[in-house]
Amino acid sequence: MKVNGNIQSIKDRILHELEDLYDKKYGSRDLVPEELAVTISRISAEINREISVLISRRGVIADISIGDSGTVTLPQVDARRGTTRLSAIRCIHTHPSGGGMLSQVDVSTLQKLRLDTMVAIGVADGQPSEIYTGCLNHEEGVDIYGPFSVGDTRLGYIYRIIEELDATAKSEIYENEEEAETAILVGLETSQSRLENITSKDAQESLEELEELAKTAGAVVVDKVLQKKQTEDSAYYIGKGKIEELSLMCQASDVQLLIFDDELSGAQIRNIEEMVKVRVIDRTTLILDIFAQRAVSREGKLQVELAQLKYKLPRLMGMGTQLSRLGGGIGTRGPGEKKLEVDRRHIRRRITGLEQELKQLEKRREFLRSNRTSNNTPVIAIVGYTNAGKSTLLNRMCGSEVLVEDKLFATLDPSARQLTMSDGREAILVDTVGFIRKLPHDLIEAFKSTLEEAVHADMLLHVVDASNENVSMQISVVEKLLEELGASTKNTILVLNKQDLIKDGRRISTVGYSSVCEISASTGFGIEQLLEKITEGFMHQLKEVNLLVPYNDGWVMPYIYKNGQLLEQEYEESGVKVKALVKIEKVGKLKDFIVV
Repeated sequence: MKVNGNIQSIKDRILHELEDLYDKKYGSRDLVPEELAVTISRISAEINREISVLISRRGVIADISIGDSGTVTLPQVDARRGTTRLSAIRCIHTHPSGGGMLSQVDVSTLQKLRLDTMVAIGVADGQPSEIYTGCLNHEEGVDIYGPFSVGDTRLGYIYRIIEELDATAKSEIYENEEEAETAILVGLETSQSRLENITSKDAQESLEELEELAKTAGAVVVDKVLQKKQTEDSAYYIGKGKIEELSLMCQASDVQLLIFDDELSGAQIRNIEEMVKVRVIDRTTLILDIFAQRAVSREGKLQVELAQLKYKLPRLMGMGTQLSRLGGGIGTRGPGEKKLEVDRRHIRRRITGLEQELKQLEKRREFLRSNRTSNNTPVIAIVGYTNAGKSTLLNRMCGSEVLVEDKLFATLDPSARQLTMSDGREAILVDTVGFIRKLPHDLIEAFKSTLEEAVHADMLLHVVDASNENVSMQISVVEKLLEELGASTKNTILVLNKQDLIKDGRRISTVGYSSVCEISASTGFGIEQLLEKITEGFMHQLKEVNLLVPYNDGWVMPYIYKNGQLLEQEYEESGVKVKALVKIEKVGKLKDFIVV
């Protein structure tokens, strides 16, 4: 058996003395064995670190761990005896600072591991001084008893408390139902980010948005931490000292998950998890998880899986970088491939397969898109920041029932519905996936065919949550992503939604937009004006022409149907007299047939 925990710089003599304790067996009714208390107190004072010992009811030591001067991380107790019983394990640990009172971390550990009791020994001058012990009670809390001294006969009374509680424990004290994961959110503000005009306010707002993402994924956020550093720590992202603080917070609040506001490397995730002993994910993993929950169509599911695999591939741990450099020859032969390399090969094969499947689906999407073009039906794409009200607007304008939720990324798969404009013409209104700051690159690549609905649309409705305090940032994020997709030059109407929620009369910059409309998709306010602006927007792209088309020029009428709208036609002896709306850039080809 070995000593666990922080054993760096601990002399071999001390480690051997602690390891020898595994060979001893203590009396089943001896709650705090005097010999054990004296030994670990002396060693704790010498190394100025906490020492914990887990002992079973049979008097056998199950674990010995070393912490630092203020805490010690305990292993999980797996040998539970059902949901209504205690673990049959007690923890005895030292406080080298001198005080024996249980800390909040001690109390939460007692509850989390369902220990028989948590014993804290204060150490003074290398000797055990005051002793306190805590036990669970019937009200889901912890009762603390003490102070005691080594050999105090009153410690025997604690056994009676343990036996009574274990015999009559109520199931509600130890509910083992599946509950939402509790999480702490972690952000980082560096000197470099400040040089890039990313202020503390921006970093805090990003962390608040991360909280909304966590809630959407089903997590319960118990705390948010924003660390300020000169540069990002390559090993621990926010620094080893801050990670140690987070470890204490996780123990004190029984946190199961740490969520970081930026992408982490595989090494950073591994290092942090080893220190805090809870699961660690980053913003990208969280967004991918939400997308996985929301994907409904086959294409959506394939796109999410592709993004997940591309994100996972460079983060496979173990012998990753060394294996990737191995070739044939002396020193590379062995009994077979390492599991990591097998995993890499499997992921690469799956990525290739997914990309091929998505290409087939993309061809089908292009075919449907070309059909819309051949019918000369205008296509309007609704774009905007996530949770801006895009789906609500689609339902309001088209009378549809697309899923609407007050959550981020409620819409993942694009929805297309027929829209009747103010002049009676038909158009196709397409709802697209919402944008967000720090949208993962792999996700943009995977969803490129879906996002290209905005690229191929004839008009964009940029829907904005005008009631949001960060509205200017959200507008700039969408504009930047549209520019990356090549859709920034589209005819665009800025739609300032949720006017019914605005109370402070704030002004929103609309620089760069020639057409702006204020609406409330939920109440219907401004929808008629928006329809008129959409109709006007298409009218500006069309020119009314009067034509006389000879009967032998049979290509003209199909050309008009393809590039405009026929308003009137009358058959005369010399040809067909036509009044039509034609796209301005297509009128030139008809100049020989235009009549006044």
